[in-house]
Amino acid sequence: MNGAGPQQTVQACGNPSDLSTCSLIRVPNGGTQLLIINSEFRIPVPLKKGLGVAAFYDGGNVFQRIGFHDLGAGYSNTIGLGLRYATPVGPVRIDVGHNLNPIAGINSTQLFITLGQAF
Repeated sequence: MNGAGPQQTVQACGNPSDLSTCSLIRVPNGGTQLLIINSEFRIPVPLKKGLGVAAFYDGGNVFQRIGFHDLGAGYSNTIGLGLRYATPVGPVRIDVGHNLNPIAGINSTQLFITLGQAF
């Protein structure tokens, strides 16, 4: 998703000379400060060597300035479960995460399949 930070609404047009092709979209605004809190609890599964499950929490956001007011208003929380399988090139990770305070118009539950360590 990568859209938890501050966003602004802008007009996007397929053909700038034809306003009927225009629509409003949300784009990242950016910020000067970043707060990230990650935690993962991994449990080996004895069915196969290198197989495991994980429960995780991801939180944070991009802020213009981190303060108590901005922290409460813009902080994003995601919890989830994952499956891990160790390979010679790194772990294969399959994660399902659920954003507890999702952005309107974006599905609050996401599936991620990645290769390598999360952090």
